[in-house]
Amino acid sequence: MNKQTMEVEQKQACTELLQLVIDGQATPEQHQTLMQHLEKCEDCREEYLLSKTIKDSLKNHIKPNNSPTGLANSIQSKISETASLK
Repeated sequence: MNKQTMEVEQKQACTELLQLVIDGQATPEQHQTLMQHLEKCEDCREEYLLSKTIKDSLKNHIKPNNSPTGLANSIQSKISETASLK
């Protein structure tokens, strides 16, 4: 495996971990791993801050919905199942 391929795979793994943290689905260990990485990696730190800012902004501008209890969890579960099949 060449250096460029390794860098792409590391970036992809970091992006996936970043999304887990931003979405609140990361384990405490995953969260800590990302925070330690962000101390050293400016690119990932910028991506994290941008993603967090976007999510926080959306939270503040979207009205709460009155969807049936469990609907959001059901949808999220289906998305996770579909993503894991890829």
